[in-house]
Amino acid sequence: MRCRAMYWYIASTFSTNQSLYPRHCSYLGSRRFFFVSSRLLPLNSHSLGTIGRLLYQLNRVFCRVTYKVTPQVQLPLPEEGPALVVADHTSLSDPLVLSATAGRHITFVMAREIYLRPHLRWVFRAGNFIPVQRGIPDVAAVRAMLRVLQEGEVLGLFPEGGIDEYRDEQGYLGVGYLALKTGVPVVPASIAWDTVRPQTLLGSLLTPGRAIVRYGTPILFQPDPDPSREQIVAATAKIMQAIRSLRMLQG
Repeated sequence: MRCRAMYWYIASTFSTNQSLYPRHCSYLGSRRFFFVSSRLLPLNSHSLGTIGRLLYQLNRVFCRVTYKVTPQVQLPLPEEGPALVVADHTSLSDPLVLSATAGRHITFVMAREIYLRPHLRWVFRAGNFIPVQRGIPDVAAVRAMLRVLQEGEVLGLFPEGGIDEYRDEQGYLGVGYLALKTGVPVVPASIAWDTVRPQTLLGSLLTPGRAIVRYGTPILFQPDPDPSREQIVAATAKIMQAIRSLRMLQG
């Protein structure tokens, strides 16, 4: 009974969420950080169809030209197996630059109202995006997230929940729940833009700029099939602190 109640509670925390090969590392203090380099690397994913793979390649070119980002020589992600990528969120182009620097396909979670836009839905479906209904508990979305990780793929989340009125700087608890429930490596990231980005999807896509992506050391949690609320709160706080630390280093 407790498990079912917690599952429903966590689903509600995602209902406001809108919605990475040898390593080149730099050491800052006692932490290891990974930076963007100029080497192009092949996509490592078995979950995309032909259209999805084509869009992936086109996005890398687009991000290099429009946002001046390039893939890393090596990622903080495991070469295979599940992982959870979590990043701060200030632009609707954030998923694009994360995907362009990843090397592995990332399944992102995004707001259902954006996912259902008629002219873009085929793009989101080809990229395996997971739509989440904001404002109500979305159990189906949580199950879809868990299924992505269970299948050994990479899930991408923006724990702050969006760039609009749904934003929460402390992070939504769903990210802590997923980290504890699955025990997969959690890779924090921070995206710094050179200027304030437009808040509309079209404006963000068409406005050139420079994005710098910084990844932190993966965080590991002991898996717990039925974590308590206190554990979830603590895990979420640890993940958000890792993201904030990276953001401070971005200047």
